[in-house]
Amino acid sequence: MGSALSAAEEELRVLVADFRQQTLDELRKAEQQIAQSTPELAKAGQRDRLMTLRAPVDGTVQQLAVHTVGGVVTPAQQLLAVVPQEALEVEATVLNKDIGFVRPGQHVTVKVESFPYTRYGDLIGKVVSVSHDAAQNENLGLVFPARIRRDGSTLAIDGVVMSMSAGMTLSAEIKTGKRRVIDYLLSPLRQHMGEGMRER
Repeated sequence: MGSALSAAEEELRVLVADFRQQTLDELRKAEQQIAQSTPELAKAGQRDRLMTLRAPVDGTVQQLAVHTVGGVVTPAQQLLAVVPQEALEVEATVLNKDIGFVRPGQHVTVKVESFPYTRYGDLIGKVVSVSHDAAQNENLGLVFPARIRRDGSTLAIDGVVMSMSAGMTLSAEIKTGKRRVIDYLLSPLRQHMGEGMRER
């Protein structure tokens, strides 16, 4: 009976030792797989980050350059433009002959070309900035870029409130001063008389 008990104990010890060895082997194998998978996982994460575009601001995507799934782009290629959701600003051009009368803070009437102002009204805004550098416009000659911030960004169109969106064509009338109607009507006459009195 003693030898049978010793044999059973020995068998149990061998089984426990085999189980421990098998468990340690499986643990080592799993650790090796994890070690091999970690760089692969990092590469996959990097690929995912490179395939996801994140904008620094919330806004609307415009001017999308690539329209196909799986399209290839080059480094530093502009893929799209993001227009911020904040209040949109009007980019206007001031003619060279008018630049001396335009300055930041002046009131502006903004008319949306898509919706005739005589029927739908207009928007009010203010000049935010006027560039000191002229830009060449092939139709208008030298122009000065100006930015206008609108007080509102919606128009009521047939009872429905419509939001303005980036890319809409607008015209801006900058109020540069006040003049009496009689002065306005008589100014061509005064100019003609002033030029007529000159001697040659």
